[in-house]
Amino acid sequence: MAPKDKDLQEIYNRIFADAMTYMDQFPPQMVAATYIAIAMRLYKTSLTPEEYETMVKTIMETEVTPYFKDKDTLH
Repeated sequence: MAPKDKDLQEIYNRIFADAMTYMDQFPPQMVAATYIAIAMRLYKTSLTPEEYETMVKTIMETEVTPYFKDKDTLH
């Protein structure tokens, strides 16, 4: 694994663990909304308008696997 890939996996794992901890205290939608709001601000700050629009489109088109905690669907 390339160093950048290792760094990306490390920060993903850390932030995901934080999110799971927050979900013990707050509703999943609140946690997700907070993370997406922070992400969008970071993208808006660091990307050109064109890059930002491309990123938003990529996010909208990317399929993700849902996370099931204790085999229950989180609603």
